[in-house]
Amino acid sequence: MRIEKKKVAVGSRPDGSEMYLPVIEMRGDKGPSVFISMTVHGNEVTGHKSIWYLMDHLEGMELRGSITIASLVNADAFNYTVRGFPYSTLDLNRMFPGDSKGSLPDRIAAKVWDLASRADFVLDLHTAGLCIPFVLIHPAGPLIRDFIHEVALSSGLTCLYNYDPSLYSRIGLNRSLTGVAVSNNVPALTVELPGTVGIDELGARAGFIAIKNILLKLDMIDGEEEEIDFFPIIKGENMKRMRVLSRSSGLLDYRVCLGEEVEEGSVLAVIRDPFGNEVEEVVSPKRGYVVQLNGFSRVFTGGKVATLAIEMES
Repeated sequence: MRIEKKKVAVGSRPDGSEMYLPVIEMRGDKGPSVFISMTVHGNEVTGHKSIWYLMDHLEGMELRGSITIASLVNADAFNYTVRGFPYSTLDLNRMFPGDSKGSLPDRIAAKVWDLASRADFVLDLHTAGLCIPFVLIHPAGPLIRDFIHEVALSSGLTCLYNYDPSLYSRIGLNRSLTGVAVSNNVPALTVELPGTVGIDELGARAGFIAIKNILLKLDMIDGEEEEIDFFPIIKGENMKRMRVLSRSSGLLDYRVCLGEEVEEGSVLAVIRDPFGNEVEEVVSPKRGYVVQLNGFSRVFTGGKVATLAIEMES
């Protein structure tokens, strides 16, 4: 296996310093090509340690195919520990496929898409705060839908289809890297790992195992599929994610845990005002499982309290 590490120029800052994508290329014998992107949101870094584990694991192994990793897509947001571009608040993961002659964020998106569009499979690593690790399946056409589903299941993580179409488009997920990939018939998955600002150690290990399992599924490496037994894993094959929002604002007093099964009408959290008074009971609108909680323990009016995995309607 040959490894090359390079800086791919995308533009420059007002002070003249270069903006570049750190790109790692691992090439073996003939086989599929996988593209992995990380830190399109600058405060999401757990996946970096997953890749460190992966590179250690692959050292000395036979690799069939190639793996290209854009390890720091949103460098300035990473430097300032923010989600979007620090001087514009733009969400880079709502700007794909980008524009090679546009603004700096557009040019970064275009360069990443140029790399991703050549791959046989795309993995976009994110973190989702206080959560169990899960794989998100975006709406895909019939040519690749079943294949993506099979690869997602092979990861060993909880597999969730994305939000309902109206919400999916309204919040711009159709302009995410994975959304644009599948709309162009490039198989892709979003991997969501635990983590708020820093690296979540267990989440990083789960991410590594999931990526390794996927490479096994794609017949790019030899070995045995590994179970992720240190997080709750929801085994359903036809689950989707659903947001639960508040009506009020305040501090969140949770009554459920990650991975817990809840019934319709179950109390997920009580919202309290600064005096400690209860102002709202937030209840589950459906039967499902808790996959994400608000790690900041506070919510604005209409803010997200939890994400559930619920059964898709047939």
